[in-house]
Parts: sequence; structure tokens; C-alpha cells
Amino acid sequence: MSAMQVLVIAGPAGHGKTALVRALTGAEPDRGTGERRGSVSTDPGFGWLTLPSGDQLAILDAYGADRFVTTVLGNAGPDPAVAFVVAADEGWLPQAAEQLAVAVAIGISRALLVVTKSDLADPEPAMAQAAAQIAQTSLGQLPAIAVSAATGAGLPE
Repeated sequence: MSAMQVLVIAGPAGHGKTALVRALTGAEPDRGTGERRGSVSTDPGFGWLTLPSGDQLAILDAYGADRFVTTVLGNAGPDPAVAFVVAADEGWLPQAAEQLAVAVAIGISRALLVVTKSDLADPEPAMAQAAAQIAQTSLGQLPAIAVSAATGAGLPE
């Protein structure tokens, strides 16, 4: 039997978390008609996929509101991993710092940095800025990748 792992997608509202879950899993994370306000999800969503190892990966879209990220992170099960999402065209925002602080406070130890919307702007400045902020925490240096849900760039990695 394969193991189930959990990856929480966290980051500011509008930074492409839902599009990332959709692109990775093919699932529609926005499950109902009342769950979106403009381009921002207001209820948690999810998708899942099978990793090359055969393990199942449940991906939780933590949506952008800080109080909801705390709830999703706190209830994601034992030892979830977190993908911190930062949009290439917006960079690091105060909301990302608050979510990072929550993740560190509840003891998240497995994480990565995902710079989304790499088709809209050079991802390197956002990646450097976010990596520097994260490195100041107990998470230290994280693996980082630039992706585009629109073009598929970076998604296989």
C-alpha cells in the first residue's frame, strides 16, 4: 500500500495557488458556485496525484486569507509539507510573511518555494526576495522552482 502525503499550498491571495493545484492534479479545487470572489478562492480546495514513487500526494489549496491558512495548516495531518507560493509579477508580500510565521510556529519542517506566474514576469527577483525571507526562519534554504500554470513551464519538476 502506498503512503499518503499532504502538501499545503500557501501564499497571498491572487498568487496562483488554485491554478497551480489545477495544473498539477487536473482537479478543480473550487468545488462550489459560491467559493470565489473575483479571482480569489474563499473556501479550501484540494486535488491529488500519484508520485513516481507510487505514493499519493494530497494537495490542499489553503486560499489566501491568513486566518484560513492557519486553520488549513493546523489541520493538515501529521507532518505536512508546505509549498510557499509567491507570484513572479508581485513578489513577496506582508501576507506571505504572516503565513510563513504561522508555518514556522506550528512546526512545519518540510517546505519548498514555488514562484508562480513565471510567464508574466522574470521569476528570479521574486525567488531571491522570498528565499531571503524564508532563510531567516528555522526552515533555512528551501528548494525553489519557477512555474507557470498557464504554459506548463516548471510543472514536471
